[in-house]
Amino acid sequence: MARTTENEYKPIDLSRMILDPENRIYFISLTLVNKSGALASFLNILKKHEFNLVGILSESISKKEEIEVSMFLETPTKMNLADLEKLIEKEIDMEKIDVVKKIKIFDHSGWFDEDSFHFPLQVGKVRAVIFPIPVLEGFLVGLRKSLGDEIVQTIVWYQGREIGKNTLETYRKEYGVEGISAVEILKKRALILGWAKMEIVHLDEKEKKAVIKIFDNWECDMFKEKSAPQSHFIRGILSGFFSSLFREDLKGEETRCIAKGDPYCEFILSANKNVKEPRKSNDSLAFEESSKGRWVNQYE
Repeated sequence: MARTTENEYKPIDLSRMILDPENRIYFISLTLVNKSGALASFLNILKKHEFNLVGILSESISKKEEIEVSMFLETPTKMNLADLEKLIEKEIDMEKIDVVKKIKIFDHSGWFDEDSFHFPLQVGKVRAVIFPIPVLEGFLVGLRKSLGDEIVQTIVWYQGREIGKNTLETYRKEYGVEGISAVEILKKRALILGWAKMEIVHLDEKEKKAVIKIFDNWECDMFKEKSAPQSHFIRGILSGFFSSLFREDLKGEETRCIAKGDPYCEFILSANKNVKEPRKSNDSLAFEESSKGRWVNQYE
C-alpha cells in the first residue's frame, strides 16, 4: 500500500447529486449506534444483495452515542421504493441488527438523485454556504468593472481585516489557543474549507512579524496576467488575524502573487510603516449620494 505524503492532495466533490436516468440509485440516511462494527453490519446486507455503494457521507466527527451516515446506493436491477424498504427492513430483522436505529430512503427526483435531507450546511455550529468560484468571480470581477479596482480593493481589504480579527477571537474562545497554535488552526481550516494551502515561512512573536505562503489562492486565481499583486481580501484577513495575534496594528504586503505568474502568493505581516494599506477616512472613502454618486478612494 502506497503511503500518503504530506504534500499529496486529492479534490473532493461536495455536490451530493448524481445523474440516474435508469432510476436505480437511492439516497439513504442511517442512524447507527456509535460502536465498532455498526456500519459493517449494514454493509453486509448490501453485499448480500449485490447493491453497489456509489457514495457515502457522514456527519461531522463526533463522539455521540448515535451517528448519522448517508449513502447513495445503486440496486442491481430497477426496484421501486416500497420494495427496497421492505427488503432492507426484512434483512435487518432477520439478521437481528440492533445497531440500526433509524433508516430513511428517499425516492428518485426524476432523472437524478440528490441529498435533499441535509440542510442547512454547517461548519461546527455555524451555518455555511458554498459559492463555486464562478459565482465569486462574477461578484468580485463584476464589482471591479462597475466601481473600479481601487475602490473594491479597499472595501474587501477592510472586510477581510475584520474577518481576520473575528476569526482569531473565535479560536481563542473555542480552543483557548494563542501564538503558533492559533496559526496552525488557521492553516488547517484554510485547507479543509477549500480556501488555500497555507505554509508558515516565518513567525516571530517578539519581532511581531510573520511570512506566509499561500498556494492556490482562489482570490488571485481570478486575475491572471496582472503586473501587480491582486490579493486584498486574503491580505486583509491575514492583517487582521496577525494584528490581533500580536496585539499590534500590523501592515500586510503581498510580495509574490500567482496573478503575476509567481508559483505562490507570499505575504509579509509586520509593523513596517512603509507598507501601503488603504486609509479609511471621511475624505478617502466616501460615497456621494446623488444620481452621479461615485466612490472616492486614496491610498497612503
